[in-house]
Amino acid sequence: MKRSHLTSLIFFLSLITIIVMDGALILPNQVLIAVEMDVYFDSIGIMIGFYIVISGISTLIFGYLTDLISRKHLLLFAGFLWSSISILHIFIEDFWHLFALRMIAAIATGVTTPIAFSYLADIVSSDSRSKAFAWWGLITMLGGLIAGAVALSFNRIDYHLIDTESGSISENISYISTNYSHLVNTWRYPFLILGIVALILTIFSIFLTKEIKRGVSEKVFEDLKEEELHYSYKIKLSDFKLIFTRRSNFFLVMNCFDVVASGLLIAFIFPYINLEMGISFGDPEGLIKVIILLLIAAPAAFLFGQFGLAYWADKKVKGGQITARIRVATISSILHLPFLLAAFAMAPNVRTSSFFFGLLSVDEVGFWVLWIIFAILLGLGLAFTFGIAPNWYSSLIDVNLPEHRGTMIATASFIDTIGRALGAIAGGIFIVLTDSISGTIFWAILIFGIFSLMFWIPLFYTCEKDYQEVYDIMTQRAEVIKERIDGSSADGAAIE
Repeated sequence: MKRSHLTSLIFFLSLITIIVMDGALILPNQVLIAVEMDVYFDSIGIMIGFYIVISGISTLIFGYLTDLISRKHLLLFAGFLWSSISILHIFIEDFWHLFALRMIAAIATGVTTPIAFSYLADIVSSDSRSKAFAWWGLITMLGGLIAGAVALSFNRIDYHLIDTESGSISENISYISTNYSHLVNTWRYPFLILGIVALILTIFSIFLTKEIKRGVSEKVFEDLKEEELHYSYKIKLSDFKLIFTRRSNFFLVMNCFDVVASGLLIAFIFPYINLEMGISFGDPEGLIKVIILLLIAAPAAFLFGQFGLAYWADKKVKGGQITARIRVATISSILHLPFLLAAFAMAPNVRTSSFFFGLLSVDEVGFWVLWIIFAILLGLGLAFTFGIAPNWYSSLIDVNLPEHRGTMIATASFIDTIGRALGAIAGGIFIVLTDSISGTIFWAILIFGIFSLMFWIPLFYTCEKDYQEVYDIMTQRAEVIKERIDGSSADGAAIE
């Protein structure tokens, strides 16, 4: 990779990473927002759900634009918009102010998905796409963790002192309102900090990022230099019939069921940890338990799932099994279900040393044994879950031409936002009705996981034909481009 390409890639992805931290800034401090704005989790769930939908609509619109105009210009637009809105969070007074700013922020975050994947698809070899998307998944995950850590550093509520067993979630909220009213406004400060960082990165990106030629990393163009590649193909309105009638596109794009449970889990993970598991990040004993959980679950999720399954799929593709990415994603979608179901059925409560929704109380030794089992089950479930995304994105890239990829990634991401929004909105309502976050997550994983399989399995029978069709078209285009280059060279030699 050229040095200029590497510099451009670093700044390009750094700014996008800051912008996609947006959601992670608000999730850890939902309790603070609920208390200060005098709302409950149904209202917050609706706000998160609408945020996801607006982000998806933005992704759909800008995905089409990604295939038409400069990705650098779209990135700068997103950077200036998000940094400005993020800084304005410090001035919020009412919930509707927050709601409005979150919707505008969703527009900026929606821009990032198609330009990130389109840019990576053109700068990374087609043989290594799953690995590249796995790395991108890790970068965004680490960005989310950093954003969450920044947000949590301002959250000084002593959740471990709250009676999470005998008190309902609403009673715990009232307790916090009475005893910690002086701390609940601190959720604003992380937005101010990262907003300023994003603004600085956006300014630097004006000078340090460049547009990469489309299609330059395709295998059929590997013997051409970048300056020789004149890939003039762009999406046309007439192309929509072709790309939306391709069967693999239908099954890859329309499967929004596999993200309903993850949308619910992400939306309410911190209330689940604080109010149902009884863990306060400011409590050393609770923090140790979280660290042990992460040390067991995270390596399984990232090393085996995010990277191991991506590397395995890429290796199979290089060996000639062009459907390997689909197969790995489908197997992962099946195997993640039993492990996650078992993990969330354990429903641990750290404060009361109990499991299985309070039905089993244990001593300290018994707690640690079951806690480690919980961590292993969660890690294996997340490993197979994380194995889906990089292979899913790679497959979507593989069955579409370069000038269609931004649009298809955007369309697929939009449909996914419907699933995540459903998880956040319906999940918030069911949490209020059942007063159980872990129970709601368990049933969401079971019900929507089964629906998801109905869209994965048909891909075994459709993807090979669609892969081959795209490859044949790209091969023909490569021959045309090479003929033009040879013709230009011959004309130049004749003139001399």
